[in-house]
Amino acid sequence: MTQEELINKYPKIFQDYEGNPDRCNWDVPNGWVQLVDDLCGSIQNYIDRMRRYDGKSKLWKHHEQVTCTQMKEKFGGLRFYCRNESEIIEGMVGYAEYLSENTCQSCGSRKDLGITSGWISVLCKDCKGDRKWKPLNQE
Repeated sequence: MTQEELINKYPKIFQDYEGNPDRCNWDVPNGWVQLVDDLCGSIQNYIDRMRRYDGKSKLWKHHEQVTCTQMKEKFGGLRFYCRNESEIIEGMVGYAEYLSENTCQSCGSRKDLGITSGWISVLCKDCKGDRKWKPLNQE
């Protein structure tokens, strides 16, 4: 799956909005596309299925639609910013961000990972190429 396919798969989460011309606020490395797909699937499933009781109106209400305002890589980790999140959604995002720090940005592998120096990237041994690289499990 490509990033464009991911964005098209979740039109409610990745809505066009003023301030995001040409979808410039949505950029994620190929190795994390599946991770973001899992995150968005969990978020949308939660929004579509969960309801809460509003004591004031005495009605059951759905969670307001969560929308992504920015998605990017920063310091070797995923950053996923959104509107209308709740503590549960924040937990989902936090877990995905944690997983990104343990997933190769290039291929999605979770084995033989390390961090590059300079521009910090999490890459597996096979994807590091000739970049200076330090295994993750080293202190």
